[in-house]
Amino acid sequence: MFNRIFYDRSTGKILYQMFMDNPETVTDFAILEIPSGEINYDSHFIESIDPEGNPVIKAKELSQSELENEKLKEDILLLKTDSDTGGIL
Repeated sequence: MFNRIFYDRSTGKILYQMFMDNPETVTDFAILEIPSGEINYDSHFIESIDPEGNPVIKAKELSQSELENEKLKEDILLLKTDSDTGGIL
């Protein structure tokens, strides 16, 4: 078991660490910074990084119960909005 640590050389601050059974050797390390809010991580994930350095973003596949929960959340929001505005105009 290995503990791979990513840190800032100038400050010594640990940025990320992960435990690995068989770590791969990294020969060409790069950093990609994505502004907060640019990706909705509730419904999407970053699958990989393309050769130009852009994230490949994929939609998460939801289970049947997750789809039902999303529908219920939408229904609750519609009911709340309807209640707040005094009904259907």
